Amino acid sequence: MAQTAPVDICVVDDGSSSPIVIPEFAKGRTQVLRLRQNGGITVALRAGVQFAADRGYEFICRLDVGDLSVPDRVQRQLAHLDEHPGIDLVGAFARVLDRAGAVKFYHGVRGGPWAVKAYLWKNSPFRHSSFFIRTRALIEAGSYDLAFNGAEDYELLLRLAKTGRVDCLSETLIDDVINPTGITEGQRARQLKTRLRAQLRHGAPANPAWYAGVARTLVVMITPRRLAWRITLWNWNHGRVATAPERSR
Repeated sequence: MAQTAPVDICVVDDGSSSPIVIPEFAKGRTQVLRLRQNGGITVALRAGVQFAADRGYEFICRLDVGDLSVPDRVQRQLAHLDEHPGIDLVGAFARVLDRAGAVKFYHGVRGGPWAVKAYLWKNSPFRHSSFFIRTRALIEAGSYDLAFNGAEDYELLLRLAKTGRVDCLSETLIDDVINPTGITEGQRARQLKTRLRAQLRHGAPANPAWYAGVARTLVVMITPRRLAWRITLWNWNHGRVATAPERSR
């Protein structure tokens, strides 16, 4: 709520058994979009996108429940899109924390749109909670695709990045709280299969990096969850991202 740029907030209540109640301090700037029944993350995202489009909002700033934005997050990402009219979606580095508040790694990609596009052959280059999107571009692209529930953010990035229209700020603008054991093996398997389907749909047979990305996903699918988590920690702490980026104040 303490953003340095003015924002309106839409909380999508995906058919919860106990309706969300907005605290007194947030009333006036926050609206609840309550869905009649639980339809899953992609249904909720599409409803939120349509809500913003119908009311003429030019930009959508994404944030998951439990994650936090630094106070100037909106201001910085808005300024970037204003300065770069060819960019439709900009992410940012995230400080990834466990439930105890310990920093596990920083997730993001430096190098501009083409570095983002190159990393996309492997996986998402930044966290979903850091998405800042032009509403027009999202509607024109067809919004989030219901066929890719569980990897809907990754599939959207693959679509938008085909024309190099996705970027990532080098500043750390969100805290993303994770629980690596919070999903079942069955849920993890479904997410990875959906990620693989997204890679195959947006395939680039002439690009060796695409084959490497598909192979990487197949290897992850047969890797035990705890081992895969340790590899993730090593990769972001000692591989591609070995130093923490600037943290916005």
